[in-house]
Amino acid sequence: AKPQIVSDVDENIPQSKTSSDDTYALIIATEEYEQLDNVNFAIHDGEIFKEYCIKTLGIPEEQIRYCPNATFGKITGGIDWLKFALNNFEGSRGIVYYCGHGIPDEKSGEAFIVPVDGNGTNTTTCYSLNTLYKSLAETKATNVTYLMDACFTGANKEGSMLVAARGVAREPAKATIGGNSVVFSASSGDETAMTYPEKGHGLFTYFLLKKLQETNGEVSYLDLYNYINTNVKKKSFLVNGKPQNPVTATSHRVKKKWKDMKLK
Repeated sequence: AKPQIVSDVDENIPQSKTSSDDTYALIIATEEYEQLDNVNFAIHDGEIFKEYCIKTLGIPEEQIRYCPNATFGKITGGIDWLKFALNNFEGSRGIVYYCGHGIPDEKSGEAFIVPVDGNGTNTTTCYSLNTLYKSLAETKATNVTYLMDACFTGANKEGSMLVAARGVAREPAKATIGGNSVVFSASSGDETAMTYPEKGHGLFTYFLLKKLQETNGEVSYLDLYNYINTNVKKKSFLVNGKPQNPVTATSHRVKKKWKDMKLK
C-alpha cells in the first residue's frame, strides 16, 4: 500500500446543517493508467472531494457517482446517470469533478478526457470535453458546475509529455459551453496542472478544498475563483517553478450571474 499523506484539508471537514437534495455530483478520478504515466494523488483528490460533497455541501451520498480509475464505459455510464438525474428531477443542479489526464487532438486541438485504458495517441479511445459539455447543457438542470483538475495539453502533472513523440505541449481549442454552465479549470493555455506533493493533492484541488473548509462551503464562485487563482499561481511558482493560472469560463446564460453562484 502506498503511504498516505494526510494534509490539513483531509481533517476537520466541516459538517453542513442542511441537505442539498437537489444536487447530483459525478466524480471521476483516474490515477493508475494502463498505457500512460500515473497521475499522482488523483484518487486521494477524488476521495476527499467526495467527503466534502457529503459533509460540507450536504449532498446525499446516493446522489453522488464516484468513478475511480474510470474506463471509457464507466465515464459514459456516469455521464448518462447524471443526465438522467438532471432531466428527471425538477430544479436539479449538477457538479462534475475530474482529475486525471487530458489530451488535445493533434489536428483539431479538441480536448479529451483520457480513461484509465485510453491511448494517448488515439482520441477515439478518449471522451470529448465538447461532448460532455453539450450533453449536460441539453438537460433541464438549473445549473451545472465543472471542477477540472487537469490540463488538456498532452503533458502530465510533472510537466513531461504523455507520449514521447509529442515534444511540445499544445494549447487545446476552447470547448463550447452551453446551458447554465460554469467551468473552473486548473490551468490555462499550454500550462500544466501541477501537484502539491507536500499536501498529497493536486494544487487546484487542494486550494478548492481549503476554501470550502474555511467557509463551510458558503462561498460565492467569484470568491472561490479569486482564492484558487491567487494561491495556485503563487504555490506553483514556489513549489514547481512553473506558471499555473486557473481560469473560469461560463455559458452565455449565466455570464451575468455566475459570480454570485455557490456550490450549496
